[in-house]
Amino acid sequence: MILRLALVPFLALPLTAQRICLAEGAPGNLQIVTISESVPTAAATVVMQSVEFLPIEITGRTLRLEHDVTRTRRVERHGIVRLELPDGGRLFRYRRNGGQHWGFLHIAADGTARSAIERPGIGGAMDPFEDRIAVDADGTAGAVPFVAGGLAVFRLDGGVYASTGRSDRDAAPAAHLVESQSPMVGSTHVFYVTDTGRLFRCGLADQASPVDVSPAPVPLGELEDQLAMSRDGQHVVFLYGPRDQERLYHVTTTGPSVVLPPPPAKYEDPEYLPEGPGEPELMLNDDGTRLFYVIGNHDELFLLDMTGVLPTLHITHDNVFEPYIGVHILPKFHGTQLTAAIGHAARMDWFQASLDAFGGTVVNLSATGSTLQPFPEGTLDPRLGADLGDQLFAIEQQGNMQELRMIDLPGGTSTVVQRDSVLQFDAGTSFTAQADVVVRGAGSERLYDGGSGQLLGALPAGFRFTPPVHGIVSATRIEMLIPWGVPLYYLPDGTAIPGAISYGPQQIVMTKAQGIVLNGATLRYLAVGVDVTIQRPAAAVRLVLSGAGG
Repeated sequence: MILRLALVPFLALPLTAQRICLAEGAPGNLQIVTISESVPTAAATVVMQSVEFLPIEITGRTLRLEHDVTRTRRVERHGIVRLELPDGGRLFRYRRNGGQHWGFLHIAADGTARSAIERPGIGGAMDPFEDRIAVDADGTAGAVPFVAGGLAVFRLDGGVYASTGRSDRDAAPAAHLVESQSPMVGSTHVFYVTDTGRLFRCGLADQASPVDVSPAPVPLGELEDQLAMSRDGQHVVFLYGPRDQERLYHVTTTGPSVVLPPPPAKYEDPEYLPEGPGEPELMLNDDGTRLFYVIGNHDELFLLDMTGVLPTLHITHDNVFEPYIGVHILPKFHGTQLTAAIGHAARMDWFQASLDAFGGTVVNLSATGSTLQPFPEGTLDPRLGADLGDQLFAIEQQGNMQELRMIDLPGGTSTVVQRDSVLQFDAGTSFTAQADVVVRGAGSERLYDGGSGQLLGALPAGFRFTPPVHGIVSATRIEMLIPWGVPLYYLPDGTAIPGAISYGPQQIVMTKAQGIVLNGATLRYLAVGVDVTIQRPAAAVRLVLSGAGG
């Protein structure tokens, strides 16, 4: 009662089109249903049955983007790997009816659920899709190649293609055997590489056909299958040429591929997860105006103006860094400025590099080595990063301890804000703002604001925050080592409102319509003037798939 009354001023009436999506049943045999949020006690609608969720992999995945909630990212919750979409939607990979059908389930931000794409199993039970898909940074479109050849695109904006009456359509012929690591999709086009070493571009619009945008062939030329794409999806950079004498090429959504000015060399490809370390060695900024690239002989780092106006900066030139320093980790663009940890392995500092008409600048932000050029090695050992927009969080090893460093990118400052024997990130989900982040430690847990990086709260050993959610209010659950917990709702001004203690695992989910779903021993829905328990049949598994959280 206290919780409901306390939240009334912050809640609004749910919109009639909103749904709550649930997975219910036994592991490997789930039923997907949706419930009307305006009448949560009404009968549920069955979307599909006999569903088993499968691991899902995405192209272009890097270590830093694992915790960037402003882009499509891959997360695991409740033992299920899914793609979290920036608008609050989700994408799950599944098979149903024992492998007779395989596909990708899209849960939209409003809770509606449908198959984004589904195909029959090969030979009755085998997966027809390659092992990963591409989804654009904003989560509006995707692409997936087929084992037998060809590629399909699918819409995640709720629309359908007139030619198929579905949210998907085939966008490449079966003769195109697509390299599974290659597809990269933006808001208007998909790019992919075939097993014959050709690069194609295809519009996402209905009935658009693939266009070969491969460079003119050269003797012994090879085209690397990992592509670097700008966040806006309008620019792609790739490598082509004889081994160790490749060139950098640029292609946009119109026109042919164009060779870039850097001379032939042993350039590094992006090195995406899970095969690579996820530390991009070929990376465009958001609007495609800057390119970070690496020459592999001595790991030399460069920053290129893609507009051709400013001179290229050799970041690790001997005049800037002591010889043979070129190892880097967690590169991030903030506008046209590049931030990365650079140095020898486990002996680094954080640097910012930017271009200007006089050749560019490189500045040491953390200064454990010298602030004067040529920079020597530092003392830092970065391991993980979380992207908070204007802030970059980094976990660094320091002896037998780990430290959390917050780098303010606009201000160019670097501060250690947490120290523990072990640290790890757990980024939350959000509809209306940058999601907050939990940093877990052995001795304490801390909750940080996802917009400013400021500390919101801390817990001692033996307690933990669940991944935070952000809707009409923000929420987390404070759990003890034994399975008891208390939901905690909080506002931007720091006001905190605890709920009632409860036993067992529990989901706290914010809906797009500004409701709250509590899933535990019972399924409870809260909104203005509404506090109801939703009666559902007994099930070994019941998960809320929609909303922020879960």
